[in-house]
Amino acid sequence: MGIKDFLKSIKGFFIKHWRKWTILAILVMVIYIGLIFYQYIFKPIYQPKAVPTQRFEIKKDIYQQIMDSYSKVEENINKTMDKDYLDPFK
Repeated sequence: MGIKDFLKSIKGFFIKHWRKWTILAILVMVIYIGLIFYQYIFKPIYQPKAVPTQRFEIKKDIYQQIMDSYSKVEENINKTMDKDYLDPFK
């Protein structure tokens, strides 16, 4: 019967002091919302971001392959534009 008596005393405490624990619960919720706001909104906006120190480099052989394919496409476009087509309306 120890658990029932304990729960009954807790129930009596909550009934007797409902204003205090309600204010305490609201205060805890406000503090929790403030911590969430600080962690996920304030910190990401106002905290300075770390600048990456690594240097990016372009691999020369891959760059050359891309430029070769680009020049081939450009040649094909130029050939198509410069070609003389027959006039279909004559």
